[in-house]
Amino acid sequence: MAAAALAGLIPVLHSVAGDKSGYYIGRQLWFGFMAVYGVVVYVVRMPWSPIHEDFWCHGNISNPCLVECFENRFSSPVVGIWYFFFFLFLALFFLMEFVMAQIRHKQVKVKSVESVAGEVEEGSMVGIQEHIPSPKKSILNFHQEKMLLLLYLLYFLLQVGTQCVFLFFLICHHLPLVSQAIIQCRTESCPGPYLCLIRGTMEKRMSIYTLITLSFMIILCCSGFFMYSIHHYLLKGLSTAKFWFG
Repeated sequence: MAAAALAGLIPVLHSVAGDKSGYYIGRQLWFGFMAVYGVVVYVVRMPWSPIHEDFWCHGNISNPCLVECFENRFSSPVVGIWYFFFFLFLALFFLMEFVMAQIRHKQVKVKSVESVAGEVEEGSMVGIQEHIPSPKKSILNFHQEKMLLLLYLLYFLLQVGTQCVFLFFLICHHLPLVSQAIIQCRTESCPGPYLCLIRGTMEKRMSIYTLITLSFMIILCCSGFFMYSIHHYLLKGLSTAKFWFG
């Protein structure tokens, strides 16, 4: 199912990313992050797929006690949380993409109306009839639209916040689950104690390290874009305004 979803997502990303308009900074980079994020989540989940088969306990242990020891050890979801934060990453990006596209559409529409109005004033009715609208590259001007800039900055803050929470789950919850291959199990209904083994702990740790690295990369990119936008659009714009009007 995950492979089919990823295979269905690739043509969509390819078609949308094929738009070279680049009407805001970093658009192509975020499409690349989406593709890399999806591939990484699909690959790193593979060592965790047979987790039930990788859990064994020594001694004369019954199946109910084996299941209880497994549930006691893996009491919180692992791969499901990875999918959830991948969904949040996609949802935040597509929400920003939708807002930017709507604002860009309004700008193009206003410019076309102004162009037609200018031709009407000049009396070139023949030119209006022969006029064929062609898509023009429209870049959102963050220097003038401060509310749009704040929305752009809010997107980076939300991405950094979600990735920090994701790092907390990875480091504090998921990594300790496979920090050691042999564990002791003792519950109320199965006093034991039983020595249980988790196979493939190295591969499982490497999958978590890969996600940690990816999250750090996203946080660094978001922080870089955030600081660049504040410097270029806010601080630099204010200094330029003071130079001309001060």
